[in-house]
Amino acid sequence: MIQGSESAGRASLPCSYWGRPRWDWRAVGARVVLLVVIAILQGGCYNYAPLRRSRLVPSVYLALTLTESGSEELMPTIGPNILVIRGRFLSASERGLSLSVQAVETRRGDVLEWKGETVEVPNEFVRDLEERQTATGKTVLLAGASLVGFFAAYAAFGPGSSSSTVGGQGPGPSPH
Repeated sequence: MIQGSESAGRASLPCSYWGRPRWDWRAVGARVVLLVVIAILQGGCYNYAPLRRSRLVPSVYLALTLTESGSEELMPTIGPNILVIRGRFLSASERGLSLSVQAVETRRGDVLEWKGETVEVPNEFVRDLEERQTATGKTVLLAGASLVGFFAAYAAFGPGSSSSTVGGQGPGPSPH
């Protein structure tokens, strides 16, 4: 073996070793962190705040709590024992509020998903009206906890735990 030929051969391998690409784990980790943060912010945490009917704007996400008689009268339309209707506000008229329903909640607490069907709820059947708002504090806390968990998992199972030697280089080619 010629002295120095081994290091010269390794120097000629620009970004791979024996056909396997080397990963820049910092760039991969940064992308994963960005995706986790975006996913958390998309899901987010929400609070419901009381809303006056005069402040209703189309496409606002609402939660309408029904009166006892409203739940009974709307049973053929929305189902039995419904307490809360959640969905996007479409319009208001003298007859009531029109919603694109995303979910309904029964008196027992069961949540039933809907696919955006339009339901008109007469004004006299609405006991409470609330608007969904992003809960910044809860979302930041959830994002922070997720990032801590990600970094803990990365430290435990990341590239430092692989079987390759320092710098991603293996022992080199066999002499035979």
